[in-house]
Amino acid sequence: MDDNDDDDLDDVYDPDQPLEERRKVQQGFRDLLRDITENSEEYLQGDSHGLHETILRANELSKQVRQTTEATIDSRLLVSTTDLSYRKTLRLTQGSLSQGIDVDDFISKAIAYMRNGGGITSDQSLELSSTQRQRRRTIHDRSNDDDNGDVGDEGDMMNWAHLGRFACLPYIRRPALPGFLLGPLSVEKKARKTAKRNAPFRPNSLTETRPEILNVDDLAKKENDLTVICGKILQQLYKIQADTQQTVADLITDDMDEEENTRIMHQHGLRSTGGIDLMRFVVNPKSFGQTIENLFYVSFLIRDGRVEIDFDEHGLPALAPVDRENDDGVIRQATSKHQAILSMDMETWQDIIDTMGIKEPMIEHRRELAVSGPGARGWYG
Repeated sequence: MDDNDDDDLDDVYDPDQPLEERRKVQQGFRDLLRDITENSEEYLQGDSHGLHETILRANELSKQVRQTTEATIDSRLLVSTTDLSYRKTLRLTQGSLSQGIDVDDFISKAIAYMRNGGGITSDQSLELSSTQRQRRRTIHDRSNDDDNGDVGDEGDMMNWAHLGRFACLPYIRRPALPGFLLGPLSVEKKARKTAKRNAPFRPNSLTETRPEILNVDDLAKKENDLTVICGKILQQLYKIQADTQQTVADLITDDMDEEENTRIMHQHGLRSTGGIDLMRFVVNPKSFGQTIENLFYVSFLIRDGRVEIDFDEHGLPALAPVDRENDDGVIRQATSKHQAILSMDMETWQDIIDTMGIKEPMIEHRRELAVSGPGARGWYG
Protein backbone atom coordinates (compact mmCIF):
# COMPACT_ATOMS: atom_id res chain seq x y z
CA MET A 1 0.00 0.00 0.00
CA ASP A 2 2.83 2.39 0.79
CA ASP A 3 4.53 1.59 -2.51
CA ASN A 4 1.42 2.57 -4.46
CA ASP A 5 1.22 5.86 -2.57
CA ASP A 6 4.85 6.60 -3.37
CA ASP A 7 4.22 5.89 -7.06
CA ASP A 8 1.29 8.29 -7.12
CA LEU A 9 3.35 11.02 -5.48
CA ASP A 10 6.05 10.67 -8.15
CA ASP A 11 3.80 12.40 -10.71
CA VAL A 12 2.86 15.33 -8.44
CA TYR A 13 4.32 18.80 -8.97
CA ASP A 14 7.30 19.27 -6.65
CA PRO A 15 8.52 22.86 -6.23
CA ASP A 16 11.35 21.67 -3.98
CA GLN A 17 12.93 19.32 -6.51
CA PRO A 18 16.71 19.53 -6.26
CA LEU A 19 18.28 21.89 -8.79
CA GLU A 20 20.93 19.37 -9.75
CA GLU A 21 18.28 16.78 -10.61
CA ARG A 22 16.37 19.31 -12.71
CA ARG A 23 19.51 20.24 -14.63
CA LYS A 24 20.21 16.60 -15.32
CA VAL A 25 16.70 16.04 -16.71
CA GLN A 26 16.87 19.20 -18.83
CA GLN A 27 20.25 18.22 -20.21
CA GLY A 28 18.93 14.76 -21.11
CA PHE A 29 15.99 16.21 -23.06
CA ARG A 30 18.22 18.73 -24.83
CA ASP A 31 20.63 15.97 -25.85
CA LEU A 32 17.75 14.03 -27.39
CA LEU A 33 16.56 17.14 -29.22
CA ARG A 34 20.05 17.77 -30.55
CA ASP A 35 20.38 14.17 -31.74
CA ILE A 36 17.07 14.37 -33.62
CA THR A 37 18.10 17.66 -35.27
CA GLU A 38 21.60 16.60 -36.23
CA ASN A 39 20.84 12.98 -37.21
CA SER A 40 17.40 13.46 -38.75
CA GLU A 41 18.50 12.09 -42.13
CA GLU A 42 19.91 8.98 -40.47
CA TYR A 43 16.70 8.46 -38.45
CA LEU A 44 14.65 8.66 -41.67
CA GLN A 45 16.30 5.55 -43.07
CA GLY A 46 14.09 2.48 -43.21
CA ASP A 47 16.39 0.26 -41.13
CA SER A 48 17.05 2.88 -38.44
CA HIS A 49 15.70 2.42 -34.89
CA GLY A 50 16.80 5.84 -33.65
CA LEU A 51 13.27 7.20 -33.23
CA HIS A 52 12.22 4.20 -31.17
CA GLU A 53 15.25 4.48 -28.90
CA THR A 54 14.71 8.24 -28.53
CA ILE A 55 11.11 7.71 -27.38
CA LEU A 56 12.20 5.05 -24.87
CA ARG A 57 14.85 7.35 -23.40
CA ALA A 58 12.35 10.24 -23.27
CA ASN A 59 9.90 8.04 -21.35
CA GLU A 60 12.56 7.28 -18.77
CA LEU A 61 13.38 10.97 -18.37
CA SER A 62 9.70 11.96 -18.14
CA LYS A 63 9.39 9.92 -14.95
CA GLN A 64 11.67 12.48 -13.25
CA VAL A 65 9.76 15.56 -14.48
CA ARG A 66 8.27 17.52 -11.58
CA GLN A 67 8.05 21.12 -12.90
CA THR A 68 6.72 22.94 -15.95
CA THR A 69 10.10 23.85 -17.47
CA GLU A 70 11.08 20.24 -17.95
CA ALA A 71 7.55 19.38 -19.15
CA THR A 72 7.83 22.10 -21.82
CA ILE A 73 11.09 20.66 -23.14
CA ASP A 74 9.54 17.20 -23.08
CA SER A 75 6.55 18.40 -25.15
CA ARG A 76 8.91 20.06 -27.65
CA LEU A 77 10.78 16.77 -28.02
CA LEU A 78 7.50 14.92 -28.52
CA VAL A 79 6.46 17.33 -31.30
CA SER A 80 9.81 16.93 -33.06
CA THR A 81 9.66 13.14 -32.76
CA THR A 82 6.11 13.04 -34.13
CA ASP A 83 7.04 15.23 -37.08
CA LEU A 84 10.06 13.05 -37.88
CA SER A 85 7.94 9.89 -37.62
CA TYR A 86 5.42 11.37 -40.07
CA ARG A 87 8.19 12.23 -42.54
CA LYS A 88 9.63 8.75 -42.23
CA THR A 89 6.21 7.20 -42.89
CA LEU A 90 5.87 9.30 -46.04
CA ARG A 91 9.25 8.13 -47.23
CA LEU A 92 8.40 4.49 -46.62
CA THR A 93 5.18 4.78 -48.63
CA GLN A 94 6.71 6.41 -51.71
CA GLY A 95 7.78 3.10 -53.28
CA SER A 96 11.35 4.12 -54.12
CA LEU A 97 14.52 2.16 -53.48
CA SER A 98 16.27 5.22 -52.15
CA GLN A 99 13.45 5.93 -49.70
CA GLY A 100 13.00 2.58 -47.98
CA ILE A 101 10.80 0.23 -50.07
CA ASP A 102 12.23 -2.16 -52.65
CA VAL A 103 9.56 -2.59 -55.33
CA ASP A 104 11.17 -5.76 -56.69
CA ASP A 105 11.27 -7.26 -53.22
CA PHE A 106 7.61 -6.39 -52.70
CA ILE A 107 6.61 -8.05 -55.97
CA SER A 108 8.64 -11.18 -55.22
CA LYS A 109 6.98 -11.50 -51.80
CA ALA A 110 3.55 -11.08 -53.39
CA ILE A 111 4.36 -13.86 -55.87
CA ALA A 112 5.59 -16.13 -53.05
CA TYR A 113 2.37 -15.39 -51.13
CA MET A 114 0.27 -16.50 -54.09
CA ARG A 115 2.40 -19.54 -54.93
CA ASN A 116 2.54 -20.89 -51.36
CA GLY A 117 -1.07 -20.11 -50.44
CA GLY A 118 -0.34 -17.47 -47.86
CA GLY A 119 -3.13 -16.60 -45.42
CA ILE A 120 -4.18 -20.27 -44.96
CA THR A 121 -2.85 -21.84 -41.78
CA SER A 122 -3.62 -25.51 -42.31
CA ASP A 123 -1.56 -27.40 -44.89
CA GLN A 124 -4.50 -29.77 -45.47
CA SER A 125 -7.08 -27.09 -46.14
CA LEU A 126 -9.37 -27.68 -49.10
CA GLU A 127 -8.84 -24.08 -50.20
CA LEU A 128 -5.23 -24.91 -51.16
CA SER A 129 -4.59 -26.09 -54.69
CA SER A 130 -2.49 -29.15 -55.40
CA THR A 131 0.53 -27.10 -56.49
CA GLN A 132 0.31 -24.91 -53.38
CA ARG A 133 0.19 -28.01 -51.17
CA GLN A 134 3.20 -29.46 -53.00
CA ARG A 135 5.22 -26.27 -52.56
CA ARG A 136 4.46 -26.21 -48.85
CA ARG A 137 5.69 -29.77 -48.44
CA THR A 138 8.81 -28.92 -50.38
CA ILE A 139 9.50 -25.93 -48.13
CA HIS A 140 8.94 -27.96 -44.97
CA ASP A 141 11.08 -30.86 -46.10
CA ARG A 142 13.87 -28.68 -47.52
CA SER A 143 15.30 -31.81 -49.07
CA ASN A 144 16.02 -30.17 -52.40
CA ASP A 145 16.72 -26.42 -52.58
CA ASP A 146 16.41 -26.38 -56.37
CA ASP A 147 12.81 -27.56 -56.19
CA ASN A 148 11.89 -24.41 -54.30
CA GLY A 149 11.52 -22.32 -57.43
CA ASP A 150 10.68 -24.99 -60.04
CA VAL A 151 7.57 -26.70 -58.71
CA GLY A 152 4.37 -25.58 -60.38
CA ASP A 153 5.72 -22.56 -62.22
CA GLU A 154 3.42 -23.31 -65.11
CA GLY A 155 0.38 -23.55 -62.81
CA ASP A 156 -1.09 -21.00 -60.41
CA MET A 157 2.04 -18.95 -59.71
CA MET A 158 0.04 -15.71 -60.25
CA ASN A 159 -3.11 -16.64 -58.37
CA TRP A 160 -4.58 -13.13 -58.13
CA ALA A 161 -7.88 -14.43 -56.79
CA HIS A 162 -6.08 -15.94 -53.81
CA LEU A 163 -4.17 -12.68 -53.16
CA GLY A 164 -7.36 -10.65 -53.32
CA ARG A 165 -9.33 -12.97 -51.05
CA PHE A 166 -6.79 -13.55 -48.27
CA ALA A 167 -4.58 -10.44 -48.44
CA CYS A 168 -6.68 -7.59 -49.85
CA LEU A 169 -10.26 -8.15 -48.71
CA PRO A 170 -9.50 -8.44 -44.95
CA TYR A 171 -7.84 -5.01 -44.98
CA ILE A 172 -9.88 -3.17 -47.62
CA ARG A 173 -11.48 0.15 -46.69
CA ARG A 174 -14.01 0.21 -49.50
CA PRO A 175 -17.61 0.01 -48.27
CA ALA A 176 -19.31 -3.34 -48.72
CA LEU A 177 -21.25 -2.74 -51.95
CA PRO A 178 -22.53 -5.43 -54.30
CA GLY A 179 -20.72 -3.90 -57.25
CA PHE A 180 -18.66 -0.97 -58.42
CA LEU A 181 -20.10 2.49 -58.93
CA LEU A 182 -19.37 2.94 -62.60
CA GLY A 183 -21.68 5.93 -63.05
CA PRO A 184 -24.42 7.98 -61.42
CA LEU A 185 -26.97 6.28 -59.20
CA SER A 186 -29.82 7.32 -61.47
CA VAL A 187 -29.82 8.37 -65.10
CA GLU A 188 -32.49 10.70 -66.42
CA LYS A 189 -33.27 10.65 -70.07
CA LYS A 190 -32.64 14.02 -71.59
CA ALA A 191 -35.68 15.44 -73.28
CA ARG A 192 -35.09 16.96 -76.65
CA LYS A 193 -35.74 20.66 -76.68
CA THR A 194 -38.07 21.76 -79.43
CA ALA A 195 -37.28 25.03 -81.14
CA LYS A 196 -39.88 27.69 -80.45
CA ARG A 197 -41.16 29.21 -83.64
CA ASN A 198 -41.99 32.90 -83.48
CA ALA A 199 -45.12 34.22 -85.09
CA PRO A 200 -44.63 36.13 -88.33
CA PHE A 201 -44.21 39.89 -88.11
CA ARG A 202 -47.57 41.63 -88.41
CA PRO A 203 -47.50 45.47 -88.44
CA ASN A 204 -51.17 45.67 -87.53
CA SER A 205 -50.57 43.90 -84.20
CA LEU A 206 -48.05 46.45 -82.86
CA THR A 207 -48.89 48.08 -79.52
CA GLU A 208 -48.39 51.75 -78.82
CA THR A 209 -45.79 52.70 -76.20
CA ARG A 210 -46.51 55.79 -74.15
CA PRO A 211 -44.15 57.79 -71.86
CA GLU A 212 -44.15 56.79 -68.22
CA ILE A 213 -46.61 58.74 -66.11
CA LEU A 214 -45.30 59.76 -62.69
CA ASN A 215 -47.68 59.54 -59.78
CA VAL A 216 -47.59 60.86 -56.24
CA ASP A 217 -45.90 57.76 -54.85
CA ASP A 218 -43.00 58.07 -57.33
CA LEU A 219 -42.47 61.69 -56.35
CA ALA A 220 -42.51 60.72 -52.67
CA LYS A 221 -39.71 58.23 -53.33
CA LYS A 222 -37.59 60.94 -54.91
CA GLU A 223 -37.86 62.98 -51.72
CA ASN A 224 -35.62 60.39 -50.05
CA ASP A 225 -32.75 61.19 -52.41
CA LEU A 226 -29.49 61.99 -50.60
CA THR A 227 -28.95 65.36 -52.31
CA VAL A 228 -32.51 66.49 -51.65
CA ILE A 229 -32.39 65.54 -47.96
CA CYS A 230 -28.99 67.21 -47.42
CA GLY A 231 -30.31 70.40 -49.04
CA LYS A 232 -33.35 70.42 -46.78
CA ILE A 233 -31.23 69.90 -43.66
CA LEU A 234 -28.95 72.78 -44.70
CA GLN A 235 -31.93 75.12 -45.12
CA GLN A 236 -33.25 74.06 -41.72
CA LEU A 237 -29.86 74.83 -40.16
CA TYR A 238 -29.93 78.33 -41.67
CA LYS A 239 -33.40 78.96 -40.27
CA ILE A 240 -32.78 77.38 -36.84
CA GLN A 241 -29.55 79.32 -36.31
CA ALA A 242 -31.17 82.64 -37.21
CA ASP A 243 -34.27 82.02 -35.06
CA THR A 244 -32.22 80.77 -32.08
CA GLN A 245 -29.83 83.74 -32.19
CA GLN A 246 -32.79 86.15 -32.30
CA THR A 247 -34.55 84.34 -29.40
CA VAL A 248 -31.43 84.36 -27.22
CA ALA A 249 -30.77 88.04 -28.00
CA ASP A 250 -34.30 88.93 -26.85
CA LEU A 251 -33.90 87.02 -23.57
CA ILE A 252 -30.47 88.37 -22.59
CA THR A 253 -30.43 91.72 -20.81
CA ASP A 254 -27.59 93.99 -19.82
CA ASP A 255 -27.91 93.30 -16.09
CA MET A 256 -27.33 89.55 -16.49
CA ASP A 257 -23.97 88.07 -15.63
CA GLU A 258 -21.90 85.86 -17.89
CA GLU A 259 -23.06 82.61 -16.26
CA GLU A 260 -26.72 83.47 -16.77
CA ASN A 261 -26.08 84.34 -20.41
CA THR A 262 -24.33 81.02 -21.00
CA ARG A 263 -27.19 79.11 -19.34
CA ILE A 264 -29.78 80.73 -21.61
CA MET A 265 -27.67 80.03 -24.71
CA HIS A 266 -27.19 76.38 -23.80
CA GLN A 267 -30.86 76.04 -22.97
CA HIS A 268 -31.73 76.95 -26.56
CA GLY A 269 -28.88 74.92 -28.09
CA LEU A 270 -26.70 77.91 -29.03
CA ARG A 271 -22.94 77.84 -28.40
CA SER A 272 -20.55 80.74 -27.85
CA THR A 273 -19.21 80.26 -31.39
CA GLY A 274 -22.59 81.28 -32.76
CA GLY A 275 -23.37 77.76 -34.04
CA ILE A 276 -26.02 75.25 -33.06
CA ASP A 277 -25.06 72.41 -30.70
CA LEU A 278 -24.27 69.31 -32.79
CA MET A 279 -26.10 66.80 -30.58
CA ARG A 280 -29.11 69.09 -30.12
CA PHE A 281 -29.34 69.51 -33.88
CA VAL A 282 -29.01 65.89 -35.05
CA VAL A 283 -30.70 63.93 -32.24
CA ASN A 284 -34.27 62.97 -33.00
CA PRO A 285 -36.04 61.93 -29.77
CA LYS A 286 -38.74 60.17 -31.78
CA SER A 287 -36.45 57.87 -33.79
CA PHE A 288 -33.03 56.40 -33.11
CA GLY A 289 -32.70 55.38 -36.76
CA GLN A 290 -33.30 58.94 -38.01
CA THR A 291 -30.72 60.21 -35.49
CA ILE A 292 -28.10 58.03 -37.17
CA GLU A 293 -29.32 59.18 -40.59
CA ASN A 294 -29.03 62.84 -39.51
CA LEU A 295 -25.41 62.29 -38.48
CA PHE A 296 -24.81 60.69 -41.88
CA TYR A 297 -26.34 63.60 -43.80
CA VAL A 298 -24.54 66.26 -41.72
CA SER A 299 -21.22 64.50 -42.36
CA PHE A 300 -21.80 64.91 -46.11
CA LEU A 301 -22.54 68.63 -45.66
CA ILE A 302 -19.33 69.06 -43.66
CA ARG A 303 -17.33 67.15 -46.28
CA ASP A 304 -18.69 69.33 -49.10
CA GLY A 305 -17.85 72.52 -47.19
CA ARG A 306 -21.49 73.55 -46.82
CA VAL A 307 -21.36 73.33 -43.01
CA GLU A 308 -18.47 73.96 -40.65
CA ILE A 309 -17.93 72.49 -37.21
CA ASP A 310 -16.25 74.39 -34.37
CA PHE A 311 -15.68 73.84 -30.65
CA ASP A 312 -16.54 76.27 -27.85
CA GLU A 313 -14.60 76.92 -24.66
CA HIS A 314 -16.06 73.70 -23.13
CA GLY A 315 -14.89 71.55 -26.06
CA LEU A 316 -18.45 70.94 -27.32
CA PRO A 317 -18.99 70.83 -31.11
CA ALA A 318 -21.28 73.32 -32.83
CA LEU A 319 -22.56 73.52 -36.42
CA ALA A 320 -22.83 76.64 -38.55
CA PRO A 321 -23.59 77.04 -42.26
CA VAL A 322 -20.80 78.34 -44.50
CA ASP A 323 -21.52 81.51 -46.49
CA ARG A 324 -20.28 80.57 -49.96
CA GLU A 325 -20.86 84.07 -51.39
CA ASN A 326 -17.98 85.50 -49.34
CA ASP A 327 -15.82 82.39 -49.66
CA ASP A 328 -13.54 81.73 -52.60
CA GLY A 329 -11.93 78.49 -53.74
CA VAL A 330 -8.51 79.32 -52.32
CA ILE A 331 -9.83 79.59 -48.78
CA ARG A 332 -11.80 76.34 -49.11
CA GLN A 333 -8.74 74.47 -50.33
CA ALA A 334 -6.65 75.81 -47.46
CA THR A 335 -9.19 74.66 -44.88
CA SER A 336 -7.87 71.69 -42.92
CA LYS A 337 -9.88 68.48 -43.04
CA HIS A 338 -10.02 65.96 -40.25
CA GLN A 339 -11.81 62.64 -40.05
CA ALA A 340 -13.50 61.41 -36.89
CA ILE A 341 -15.53 58.30 -36.08
CA LEU A 342 -18.56 58.81 -33.86
CA SER A 343 -20.30 55.74 -32.44
CA MET A 344 -23.76 55.86 -30.87
CA ASP A 345 -25.99 53.16 -29.45
CA MET A 346 -29.53 53.39 -28.13
CA GLU A 347 -28.36 53.80 -24.53
CA THR A 348 -26.16 56.79 -25.45
CA TRP A 349 -28.99 58.23 -27.57
CA GLN A 350 -31.40 58.04 -24.61
CA ASP A 351 -28.81 59.59 -22.24
CA ILE A 352 -28.38 62.58 -24.61
CA ILE A 353 -32.15 63.08 -24.75
CA ASP A 354 -32.50 62.97 -20.96
CA THR A 355 -29.46 65.18 -20.27
CA MET A 356 -30.36 67.93 -22.75
CA GLY A 357 -34.10 67.64 -22.22
CA ILE A 358 -34.84 67.28 -25.94
CA LYS A 359 -38.58 67.13 -26.58
CA GLU A 360 -38.82 67.89 -30.30
CA PRO A 361 -36.23 67.35 -33.08
CA MET A 362 -34.61 70.38 -34.72
CA ILE A 363 -34.38 68.49 -38.02
CA GLU A 364 -37.91 67.81 -39.19
CA HIS A 365 -39.04 64.24 -38.56
CA ARG A 366 -39.24 62.43 -41.89
CA ARG A 367 -42.05 60.08 -42.84
CA GLU A 368 -40.76 56.53 -42.66
CA LEU A 369 -41.53 54.20 -45.54
CA ALA A 370 -43.80 51.30 -44.67
CA VAL A 371 -42.12 47.92 -45.07
CA SER A 372 -44.34 45.36 -46.75
CA GLY A 373 -44.46 41.85 -45.35
CA PRO A 374 -44.20 38.56 -47.22
CA GLY A 375 -46.42 38.37 -50.26
CA ALA A 376 -48.68 35.61 -51.49
CA ARG A 377 -45.72 33.56 -52.65
CA GLY A 378 -44.03 33.64 -49.27
CA TRP A 379 -41.42 36.31 -50.14
CA TYR A 380 -41.20 40.04 -49.72
CA GLY A 381 -43.05 41.89 -52.46
